[in-house]
Amino acid sequence: MARKLLGYQIADADGVNIQGDDADPSGEPSFRILNAQEAQAVVEAHEGFLLMPIYEGDIEEPELPPV
Repeated sequence: MARKLLGYQIADADGVNIQGDDADPSGEPSFRILNAQEAQAVVEAHEGFLLMPIYEGDIEEPELPPV
């Protein structure tokens, strides 16, 4: 069974999730899930960052993106 995609978080150039860390350009907390538009805006504005897909069960008590 396929897992449900909830949204995205920010990763560094090595693919390591950095959302909520000091190096995170989004300024979002680690539990916040970004929608595709929010996440894309961050990586386009800050070179060297990637989108990391977040699936149901990846983050405990996530704050989901607006629908």
